[in-house]
Amino acid sequence: MGQNFFKRDDRDVQFVLKEQLNVAQLLECDAYKDFTTEDFDMILSQAMKIAANDVAPTFQDGDREGCHFEKGKVTVPKSFHQAWKVYKEGSWFGLGLNPEYGGQGAPVLITEVAMEFFQSANFPFMCFTGMGPGNGGMIENYGTQKLKDLFVQKMYDGTWGGGMCLTEPAVGSDAHMVSAKAIPDGEYYRISGTKIFITSGEHDLTENIIHLVIARIEGAPPGAKGVSLFVVPKIRVNDDGSLGEPNDVACIGIEHKMGLNGSATCAMNFGENGNCRGYLVGEPGMGLAYMFQMVNLARMAVGLESVAFASNIYANCLAYAKERIQGTPYGTKDGRRVRIVEHTDIRRMLMNIKALAEGMRALVYKAYLMEDFSKAHSDPEERKKAHERLELFTPLVKAYCSDRIYEIGRDGIQILGGYGFTKEYPIEQYARDCKILSIWDGTNYVQAVDLIGRKLKMSGGRAFQGWVDEVTEFIASTGQANDTLKEEMALLSEALQAVLGVVAKYDAYKKEGRIDLVPLTATRFLDCVAEVAVAHLLLEQAVIAQRKLASPANEGDKSFYEGKLETVRYYVKNFLPQVFGRVRIISLEDTSAVLIKEESL
Repeated sequence: MGQNFFKRDDRDVQFVLKEQLNVAQLLECDAYKDFTTEDFDMILSQAMKIAANDVAPTFQDGDREGCHFEKGKVTVPKSFHQAWKVYKEGSWFGLGLNPEYGGQGAPVLITEVAMEFFQSANFPFMCFTGMGPGNGGMIENYGTQKLKDLFVQKMYDGTWGGGMCLTEPAVGSDAHMVSAKAIPDGEYYRISGTKIFITSGEHDLTENIIHLVIARIEGAPPGAKGVSLFVVPKIRVNDDGSLGEPNDVACIGIEHKMGLNGSATCAMNFGENGNCRGYLVGEPGMGLAYMFQMVNLARMAVGLESVAFASNIYANCLAYAKERIQGTPYGTKDGRRVRIVEHTDIRRMLMNIKALAEGMRALVYKAYLMEDFSKAHSDPEERKKAHERLELFTPLVKAYCSDRIYEIGRDGIQILGGYGFTKEYPIEQYARDCKILSIWDGTNYVQAVDLIGRKLKMSGGRAFQGWVDEVTEFIASTGQANDTLKEEMALLSEALQAVLGVVAKYDAYKKEGRIDLVPLTATRFLDCVAEVAVAHLLLEQAVIAQRKLASPANEGDKSFYEGKLETVRYYVKNFLPQVFGRVRIISLEDTSAVLIKEESL
């Protein structure tokens, strides 16, 4: 195995869960009433331990050994097999899933925090672990009882894996244009077509892989209403649950990628010999609607993955900066060489990473808490509000976090200097592995136009206005009584008003027919909204830290709370003001990117 670079801790995790979000309130939901806060602590402590000791040592193997394709078979790095065994024995596959099918029924928030630790340890390995439970959840939600009984339990316990098969050679974001076919054949359908970029489409970790495939039933109408969803196992499953014959599902190659070399990204052929059997999931023509349940889960997971990467990048960079001696401080003349953590510019980059990591965590965890409430809160109105907030935050979680993590990788490499450019340290691998996050599960531009086109107007604008009202109330109730954070609160208020000004501009552009100004500025607008959301959540943390510092009982945690205050100030004064620059750019209404002739590009 390679070197173990798992250096992160869980102090900020505990702060957000217990002191900011009050995770204990989840115990008031009927779905989670049998848990205790001690159970939550035990789950997360054990996840951290296994991530550090069993999963993290396989991180370098994924990149250096990689996956290999030969004669239709994919082999994963050897060390992944032992990690899979440990993960399976600990029942981590089904942590947050339905106990009726072998899951443990833990809250979404606790489940995803545990996943953060594992993703920090080895994200390429975790690409394999997530697909089976994810597909199983789709079958549980929309499949017949026969399909549930046949597939779900073994997908929830890691016996079988999964593959999500949407993309085709000529069809990416235009999922409604798929050409894969499904021809009725008794109680089954004969599936045919090629899918590409299929994560975990083929591997040797499990005895079977249960694919979900979107395809068009013969004679179905064009467009989204003609797309249906099918369960297509690699190996057929008999009615008694035993494995039958191969199902005419073939991997025809794997991609050679910039990063994520430990994750098999496959090209798959279905029905090349006319003998691929699939089961219809739910109603015909509902394939994309069903599939987007999992896509939204995946978009949230991208934010979590970004937090996981950032946490371990920061821990490794900080450890290096505290040991590496190089150069003299700016402006000094005594020739004294110092550790690089004492250099101002290194401090700046460390604070970039720390502030973004903690801000992204606050945003992601808040969204997962809303997911729990949307499913399990006793009050129907609160469930509805939580669902709306989750919907509003999902594009922010996906796009803002995945763009920032690539910047974090850049700063991390820079902190290490020449060593950052070598494979002796893990930052360069994190930087390569994380780039896909802004691309898959809907590019970040797709997230931006979703925010503008759907989420701002969702529920008659109630979802967006509810968030605006919450931030406004926080500023009014907290800012006036808090002299220490007065400047930061004023910046938050100014940034919120700037965002609202852009919303008004977009309404005007649409009425005036200047529609190109919306997509030209959409990604900038999303970043503006996200930075206001993150600054709000971080300032909530600052208020908590102030209160904790005022109590002698927290003397032992003084450094953490003081660090929290400075981190919040750094974010609000170094990231939030970017809103003003972007809004200025938007107000210039430049259309040169559209007006330039193609031959002049």
